This record gives sequence, structure tokens and C-alpha cells, in this order.
Amino acid sequence: MTSAYELVPHATDGKIKATGTTRAGLMIGALRGMFAVAVAQWVEDAPEVERSFDLGGADFETLLAGLLNAALASAAANGEGYEDIRFNLITDKKAEGAFVGKKVSGFSKKLMAAAKHDLMVAKNEAGVWEATITFDS
Repeated sequence: MTSAYELVPHATDGKIKATGTTRAGLMIGALRGMFAVAVAQWVEDAPEVERSFDLGGADFETLLAGLLNAALASAAANGEGYEDIRFNLITDKKAEGAFVGKKVSGFSKKLMAAAKHDLMVAKNEAGVWEATITFDS
């Protein structure tokens, strides 16, 4: 499972393009890209933390947005940033697992949510999942 992201210039909000060879890879790439946009200020030598999640959505786009928004809410509530996801289950409408990360002292950019209205997810001709995601700030 490979995943990646790139920051996309956007006039006012943060925007990324994430890719993955699987749905899980796409979600991990999107999560890493989101925290790169927020510019997480990682606490040096902080221990690894895990925060469980159990999410559902009407379709994969809704599930992806819900996962990113759950990670943002957990990060804000716990003073953490996340660099990985350990999945127990992932389908096109359900994801269970844990966000994996560590403490942060803050973020340079406050993200409010992954915008569902501008979210585009598709599998390209090479069979790689791609998503373009805009974050409201």
C-alpha cells in the first residue's frame, strides 16, 4: 500500500491532492497532507498515541471527508497530530481503526473541516486512487 500527497496552491484555504494504491493508502495520504497543510508543531520525543474511530458514510467520498474531520476534531480535543492510520476495517462506506500520532504544541494554520462540496475522489487509468481535497480554514 503506497500513499502520497502534494500541496496544491489555493487562494484562501488549504488544498491537497492525495494518492494511494488502495482506499486505505489514499486515506493515509490525505491525513498526512492535511496535517502538512496545518503545519503541525510536533512535540519532540513525545510518545506515540492512538485514537480509535468507527465511522460510516453514504459513499467513499463522504467517508473520506468524515475520517479527516474526525481526525481534526480529535487533534483539537487532545492536542495531537496524526501521521498514520491503523485500519481494522475499511470498505467504501465504513472505516474502523485508530489514528496514530503524537502531541503537538499547536498548528500554524487552523483547519476547520475537509470541504465536502469540493471533494473529488476517483481511480485513475493506472488503478491508483486520487483525491483532491480543500480544507476550510
